[in-house]
Amino acid sequence: MARLIFLGTAAALAAAKRTNSLLAVMPDDQPAGLLIDCGGDVYAALLRARLGPDAISDLLITHVHIDHIGSLPSLLENLRLGGRSTPLRIHALPEVIEIARDIVQVFDYELTLDQWTYQVSFEAVPSGQHVTLAGIPARVLAMDHTVPSIGVRLELPRGPLVYTSDTQPNPAVRELAQGVHTLITECTFLRAGEAAARVSKHTTAFEAGQEASECGVQRLALVHIGGGWPIAEARAEAATAFAGEIVIPDDGDEIAV
Repeated sequence: MARLIFLGTAAALAAAKRTNSLLAVMPDDQPAGLLIDCGGDVYAALLRARLGPDAISDLLITHVHIDHIGSLPSLLENLRLGGRSTPLRIHALPEVIEIARDIVQVFDYELTLDQWTYQVSFEAVPSGQHVTLAGIPARVLAMDHTVPSIGVRLELPRGPLVYTSDTQPNPAVRELAQGVHTLITECTFLRAGEAAARVSKHTTAFEAGQEASECGVQRLALVHIGGGWPIAEARAEAATAFAGEIVIPDDGDEIAV
């Protein structure tokens, strides 16, 4: 079994009680877990979830938008100050890895990783590749967003889990998520905002429900919550297309997967 912790659930514009979307997957059979993305106040979110500086062994960065990568230097520094001693492996598309290195390089006067107290490695993962993340067999696949972005399928003991990250509906979602137990996908807009969703290549609540239904999943979790609309309305829209369980988590919520 594993714990899925929704460390953050907001879209690019954070809210008073929601930081940018962050996920932690904590397998029971591994000494440390997987963090997906690093925008917002990552280290504080980890602490609120009672995850210490060595609790995460791998970081997967889905794409280079600020709300998904912008806090990388701060995370590295906070882990050091918090007493981390174990290696951290950072995974992303090759072009994202290059930008991650550039972001860290800006702070090279302080982030002297060659003299760091723990090892940091950058590992490029092309779309379609199988990889092991925090001991979990996984596959990443390119999504359809305004910048190169990936979703990830994690093969967990109780069944596979998929997180799409930022994307508009596309066939890759169905390829990655067919028959999984839990699909976690974004919900930046309601159906009334579909035109804006197409311009920014995001997904509406109704479209998320459609994808969950087409993939035959048991549970749909909606994250990357857009601001200014009621959660109940998003749930109702998704439910018109999907009859299974719908979860719209708050920051800090956990589910067993």
